[in-house]
Amino acid sequence: MSALRNSARFDILPATGKAGMQATAAERFWTTRRIVLGVGYGLVFLVGAGILLAADPTGLVLMAAAVAGVLFLHRTWLVVVVWVYVLLSGIVAVTAADNTGFYEIVAGIAFGLVALPIWKRRAPAYQWQQSAFIPPIAPGVTPSPAPAPMPDAQPAAAPTSAPALQTPFAPAIRTIGRIQIVTEAGDLTSELLRKPVLGFLWLYLLARSAWKPGDRVTRASLIDEVAHGVKDPRGRLRGYLNDLGDLPQPIGAMVKTKPNDELIGFDLDGVDADYVELTTLAQQIRVGSGSIADDLVARAQAVLSAVGPDEFLPGFEDIEKRATNGRGIAGQVVAEVRSRIDNQRADVAVAVGEALLDRGQAAQAVTLLEPINNRSEDRDDVARILSTAFRELGQHDRAAEVRRRNAVGQES
Repeated sequence: MSALRNSARFDILPATGKAGMQATAAERFWTTRRIVLGVGYGLVFLVGAGILLAADPTGLVLMAAAVAGVLFLHRTWLVVVVWVYVLLSGIVAVTAADNTGFYEIVAGIAFGLVALPIWKRRAPAYQWQQSAFIPPIAPGVTPSPAPAPMPDAQPAAAPTSAPALQTPFAPAIRTIGRIQIVTEAGDLTSELLRKPVLGFLWLYLLARSAWKPGDRVTRASLIDEVAHGVKDPRGRLRGYLNDLGDLPQPIGAMVKTKPNDELIGFDLDGVDADYVELTTLAQQIRVGSGSIADDLVARAQAVLSAVGPDEFLPGFEDIEKRATNGRGIAGQVVAEVRSRIDNQRADVAVAVGEALLDRGQAAQAVTLLEPINNRSEDRDDVARILSTAFRELGQHDRAAEVRRRNAVGQES
């Protein structure tokens, strides 16, 4: 049985281990551009050394410029200044009838163009899997209002719109199947995940809130995650928290922290989130008397269609590894939430599948249950109802295949 299908609970303890603040691999230092510039500085250093050996002290200036260029490769405009100096040095040499100055002019122009920031292209910090729940929205583009449901729509109709709780222009957070934060200003996902540590902290606090609503974590625990071993860990964490607060609203305000408060919390502040919708729906079905009203069936179909069969916070392991090298307990928290969401989704699917079979809508039951059964083969109740739906459709071979595969899945 794969780890994703394991419904066992994890023992989540306060973070007291060594999380190890590792250098993030989000942005490599030695990019192609910087390697080219480094080669250029090496050539300038050699030229300066030759000039110095010829008893000309100006060679020492070129050598110093080359060393400064290497030391400050990450400072774009200082690098440009160095190559401007090389260019000017070549012009002076040419005016003094030194033909080698032409090489300095060519090098100053060529490497100076490479040093300009016009060639830098920032890639998205994280690529997330898209689905039909919310289409990708370019920054600065206002999302279109969600279409209003038809008042006389039949409950049996296939759901095509978002859950009923979503209102036009309301901010929305999607965590199941992909990571996406959409507001009136557009899609803020890249803004959040551009800096790996900030993206990790925000998602980790969200996951703890999903794991235990109202949960608060100590600063010491967060230090173990993102600032262990640095010179001033509390100052480093304080800087991260300040940066989180400066993120575009409403995502920045969701992290609840005070200067003298040891505990850090997270609150959606009423923002629509898919995992909250699924959890609320599962609770409503669980406390029901066994029969599900038509409107709840339609709503459940819409929610299950929207969230899909995929996992909570996909790709979180990569984000965690980039920020902390994966040495904290954040992965355990996310795995626990994934297991809980898988079970809630299966619970809702079982109840809705039974209701659809009672209404003679076996085809819709198959459409609903089949992707969930493919992910949750350890859930015998999902497989049983799916098999029954296939039999009612006259597809006995597929019904037998579901039963066989489920039996194998439970043995693994």
